[in-house]
Amino acid sequence: MPRHQTLGRRGQVERKRERRALGTLQSLVVQKATRDRYFTAVSRFLLFLKCLGYTYPRTFSALDDRVCEFIESLWHNGDPKAFASDCLSGLGHFVPQCKRFLVGSWRLHGSWSRTELPARALPFTPLVVYALAQLAFQKGWSDLTILLLLGFDRFARTGELFGATKGDFTWNNARTKAVWSLPWTKSGQRVGAHESLVIDDPWLVQALANYVAPLAPGDYLRTASPGLMRTRLKDLLSELHLGEGYQWYSCRRGGATYAFRTSNNLSNVCFVGRWNHIKTARVYLTDALAQLTEIRLEPAVSRRLLVLARKARPHFSFDA
Repeated sequence: MPRHQTLGRRGQVERKRERRALGTLQSLVVQKATRDRYFTAVSRFLLFLKCLGYTYPRTFSALDDRVCEFIESLWHNGDPKAFASDCLSGLGHFVPQCKRFLVGSWRLHGSWSRTELPARALPFTPLVVYALAQLAFQKGWSDLTILLLLGFDRFARTGELFGATKGDFTWNNARTKAVWSLPWTKSGQRVGAHESLVIDDPWLVQALANYVAPLAPGDYLRTASPGLMRTRLKDLLSELHLGEGYQWYSCRRGGATYAFRTSNNLSNVCFVGRWNHIKTARVYLTDALAQLTEIRLEPAVSRRLLVLARKARPHFSFDA
């Protein structure tokens, strides 16, 4: 869910009314979904203390020791690192005074991050994404088709794709370009600003215009729930024998990687992908490029993908 926001009105009465509608500042520090996740993580830590017969630590130093034990137990039990991350962030959120005292805990978290690399989504290639889009279209899932193409072309995040509505798009008179307004994105929240993307591929612009023509301005581009959209993508991947590792986020990783490979313009990739730091984008792209070299498709699978992809967009080069 997007953060609530309001303009800084000039009049005190207007500001007071709008701020009252938003709630307290404390309730706006993090989104509700994040706060719920933090609560679950801290509750998991408290249950750990209870199971071992510990009382709640009376000093921040003792708290750091207990959190270290908790993180070690997560590591040895095979739990995801997110449990440790959310616990540390949750403690810092609910008890801000303890943040600077959890030195040992954060050191263990850093050690975990350096030792165990994250299992990132495999990047889509044009061959894979266009084949998936065509197969989705043949099954009558036009919404999945347009979102796959849109996500790959503009390196969109999954939440941005699932939250896109017809009213977010505007076209020039010639229908050769479109502007996608992103109401409240992850990076936009950090700076308190709206973001937008320019879609300048005439083929995709026309396909998007045709798709949204019968929709009302407030209608989502997707016609199914996010959960069902994920399930349908898994079904397509399974039918094409593409194995595990791909997910909706593969659109963003694959689109950015393809754009960098074909243009060698890191600055433009950062701009479209909305990375604030080139160093971050370089690490991101380097990892994705390394993953591409490890992908091996069976000849029969490659042939079927090529047939579908060329049917989706006959004049596109799938060699890159």
